Amino acid sequence: MADDAAPDEPPDASAPTSEGVHFAAEPNEAVTDIVTEPVSRAKQTRRVVLRVLFTVVTLAASFALLAFVFDDLDWNGVVDALRSLQDAEVLALISMWVLWIGAQGLLTASLVPKLPVRRGVVAYLGPAAVTSIIPGPSDLPVRYQMFTSWNRTPTEATLAVAAGGVFSIGIKLVLPVIAAIGLVISGASIDGTLRTIVMIALVVGVGLAIVAIVLSRESFTERAGTVLSPVWAFVLRLLRRPDPLDLAERLVAARANALEILRDRWPVAMWATFLTSLTRFALLLMALRFTGLSDADLAWPQAFVAFALVQGLTVVPITAGDAGLTEVAYIGLLTAAAGSQFVNEITAGILLFRLLTWILIVPIGFATIGVWRYGLRRQTSAAPV
Repeated sequence: MADDAAPDEPPDASAPTSEGVHFAAEPNEAVTDIVTEPVSRAKQTRRVVLRVLFTVVTLAASFALLAFVFDDLDWNGVVDALRSLQDAEVLALISMWVLWIGAQGLLTASLVPKLPVRRGVVAYLGPAAVTSIIPGPSDLPVRYQMFTSWNRTPTEATLAVAAGGVFSIGIKLVLPVIAAIGLVISGASIDGTLRTIVMIALVVGVGLAIVAIVLSRESFTERAGTVLSPVWAFVLRLLRRPDPLDLAERLVAARANALEILRDRWPVAMWATFLTSLTRFALLLMALRFTGLSDADLAWPQAFVAFALVQGLTVVPITAGDAGLTEVAYIGLLTAAAGSQFVNEITAGILLFRLLTWILIVPIGFATIGVWRYGLRRQTSAAPV
């Protein structure tokens, strides 16, 4: 892995260092502002500690809420369900986890010209570990630095980071729409909070369709920019930010630039995005099955609806790794579908799923960052003076 994580050659002055990121040229993208913002080490450490504490408190409050809401929840029963895992089931989960990580690597690599999938895995695991303990776009600087250390231009790296966010957020918005349409078509009972969630998902679907139409043609994009320009300028004035030079022109230029960069790679990125969601859902379903829920107790379409809705609920990262909200949402939705008598098995399955898709990423991801940084130092020391 050291060779995969190391740069092709010593980074030049435009490449990122451990003290920050420096550009040889300005890509002039919103992501650049996030990636390049300097933060003092003390302030950064303090911020990380506070966010970790917030995540721990949120998790504790979430499990306290679950214990209060579900009278049938017995933590001894949860532990028993986890202990019932067979060796073959553990092996199957690990195999599916490897496929999921590979799909994530394929998605990351598909957005960068000629980037091997093995480096895509590195560029996923390391940043994912960071965002697993620090909410927000904390993964962007690390991923950007990895791309530029592998001799990609600032523009290529910035567009790849931005495009990765678009695909990741896009699938999180599309899945609830698919689930909502499925619920409406099937005639399933939709009451209370679920009805509100389904209505929101359908509205989001309409919004996504409008965005797709706007981006389908340059003339549509230009017209949308012209219409939105006064509103955008008003919002910027409220925020005491300078007015945009020409929103329509900038949107058209961004569309053209993105099409040029992603023209030959977006089909692979689309399939990789689909594959990441499929393998992630497979992990969820396997975890639920292996902890005691049969198809008669919880059919896979019910599990998929819960999976899709939770994906939509976690579009905006409030806590690190979406801790707290994810557990409460999954357990609440799945228990409503299967029945409260299965709350122990469902809780065990969700804990197992979160172990694989959140907790396990942290040590492996930071180890990956360590190997990558070691490769940077080794290449720098080997460079001729």
